[in-house]
This record gives sequence, structure tokens and C-alpha cells, in this order.
Amino acid sequence: MMIREGQGFVIQTAQDSPWAGWFSVQELDWVNLIRTNPSMFLRCLGEIVAFLPGGVSILWNAAETSRQSSPALLTTLENILLHLPGVNLHIKKPLRYDQIEVPLNAWFHSPEAPDGDLAAAWRKGLIGWVPQQNSGWSLPGIGHASTDQKDCSAGMLWGEVTIPASAVHHLEIENLKSALEDTQAHIERVLSHRINAGAWPQSIPFRRRKTTWRLTLTGGWEFQLSGQSWEALALDLSSLQGFLSNQLKCRIHIGINHNARIAGMLGEQAMRLGLPWRNSLSLPPAPPSFTPGISADPRKTSPLEARASIPKSIAALLSDPPVVLLRVPVVPSMKGISAFLRGLEVQPAIRWLPPDMPPPGPFHAEISWDPAATFPAVADGKASHPKLFDWAE
Repeated sequence: MMIREGQGFVIQTAQDSPWAGWFSVQELDWVNLIRTNPSMFLRCLGEIVAFLPGGVSILWNAAETSRQSSPALLTTLENILLHLPGVNLHIKKPLRYDQIEVPLNAWFHSPEAPDGDLAAAWRKGLIGWVPQQNSGWSLPGIGHASTDQKDCSAGMLWGEVTIPASAVHHLEIENLKSALEDTQAHIERVLSHRINAGAWPQSIPFRRRKTTWRLTLTGGWEFQLSGQSWEALALDLSSLQGFLSNQLKCRIHIGINHNARIAGMLGEQAMRLGLPWRNSLSLPPAPPSFTPGISADPRKTSPLEARASIPKSIAALLSDPPVVLLRVPVVPSMKGISAFLRGLEVQPAIRWLPPDMPPPGPFHAEISWDPAATFPAVADGKASHPKLFDWAE
């Protein structure tokens, strides 16, 4: 993995390949491999995972695949895929798991929150939920994957560039454009050597015209506390997206970056170089770090709504919903979750973190997770008012 730092941005890419990607099992030849040679399917998957450090998202078209494979075989493959590092399995149908007992690399896509056995696994933090309101697939960390057209079997990212929300208006766009052009040209050169040497998996087609960049925000909480306008930020972000898309000749996905390490790098950079957006950071002795994501810090005790809030003007630009990790002291009830979701203006992708669920990394040296017991619980939805008089007295 390569990290390139510029004034107000950080670019993440691979050394000699695209950064991340998504693949549809239904469209690729993997369907035939699953039916005839599952071990070869896992080998092909392992090869592509090794090349994409940003992760691989698999669209598990279970309904289509099940007609060509035995249920026992698909259950075995699901058991393997759900535990592979660097792989996220995206589903629109319930898993074949009899009982989910450990955290899985799975995201369930549906317009409404999960129900039944799948809801129990979601409330325990064992799977994540993506509110899929439109066609295609909204893939956290990747972007939107459209599978409505022909030849939509895979998509890849050149890399991801992250900018603090408070820096977007002040950014020197030409510097960012030059850095992205240089980075893309370098990747294209070394990738061509890899392909010519036969060192690129033949089962995965690489299409330059369908490879995109991901433009992400972080430090949204500092932006909000500084009193700036989300509508103005949305205009600046949309303008930047159009400019970069025109210059780089590719699509630009807009998303949210939740990586604490990247947020810390950008905060330290702002302080070290005295950049204008450093004024939105907390004053010392607080660590010089932006809050990862666009909501309140998921590591610190705060109301659920603050950790799950997404400005409507920004949500309209996003290719994929922001991932919200909600630490709670007890496993929430579905009644309480339903009441909580109704109160949100924009619904994010949610993964619950009950007490027995360890918080994910990367961890920050100076910012730790608060104990689960200090976080507020999800209300059960049964509102009650204290009695004005106690007649029993």
C-alpha cells in the first residue's frame, strides 16, 4: 500500500495494481467455477484479494447461483467467504447459516432494516446493514455498483483521496489534480508491466475505462462545530467532483472516510504546516486529529443521533452510505431500533457494537474507545411521563 500526502489531502493506492474492487458472482465465470471447481474459485478470489489492499466486495447473487449449485456446497462456500480477511460479502437474501455466532464480513442490503433471524444477528453486531433504496448495490468503501446494464460484472478503484471537510473550500485544486494524475500514470505503467508478464488473474477482466477514483471526506464533526454551512460544502464538493472527473477522464465516487489513521495524519499535517483549516481542530492538549467520518466520534460517549447524523445536502452526493459503528451497553431491541431509525433524517449503513463485540481498528495511540457501559442505550420506544402527583401517598 502507498500513501501520498499533499497539502490538505491524503491519497491511498496500491503499489502496482488498483486499490479496491467489486465483483458480481452472477456475471463472471466464477458461477461455473463454483459449480464445477470450488477450490479453483477460491484460488481466483485469493489472487485478486492479494492485489487489492483496499478490499474486495463480492456481490453474492445467491438466487441465481443456487440454481446451478447444491445448497450444501453454497453453504460451505459462504462459511469460507464470510471469514476471509479483505473480503466483504454483499447479500440481498438471507444467509444459509443455521445460527450466526461470530462476526462475519457480511452486509445485508434492503430498503428496510433486517427482520427475523437476520435481525438478531444484526442487533448483536455479527453482520452489517446497508439501507438500499435504489437499484444496483451501494457498497461501503467502494461506491455504487450498477448491475442493470450488460457487461457490469466488476469495477475497480485507482485509489482513494481523503480531504478534511473544513479544507475543501481552501484546497489548491491544481495541486490535487497533478498529484492524482501522477499517481494514476504510475499505476497504469506498472500495471501494464504486470499484465504483459502474465501476472494478472485471467479470471478478472481489467477495464481502464471502468476504473474510478473515490473522493472522501473526514473531519465532518469539526466542520459542524465550526459553524460552517453544509450546503456550501456540498457545492464545493460537487464542483471538485466535476473538475476531477473531467481532468482524469473517469468517474469520481464521493464517500466518507472512517479511518482514524488517515484522520490523524491530516490533523497533524494541518498543525505542522499551519494550514488554514487547523482552526477547526480542538486546541492542545487534545491530540491533533480530525474526527474520522462525518458524525460524532464513534469512540467517545455521545448520543446515538450524534454518531449517526448525516447532513442531507451531503448525503445527496454520496455514492455509498457512510458506515456508522454504534457502541451500545446492551444489545438493542428491534422496537427501539425502529424508533431510532424513524428519527434519522438520513439512514447510514449501521453496524452495532454491543459490549461483547471488540471495537475495530485501526486504533489511535492517543484516542481510545470509551467503555461500552458509558454509552447510552437504544430506548425501547416506550415513552413515559412522570406522574405529577403520587396518589398512593
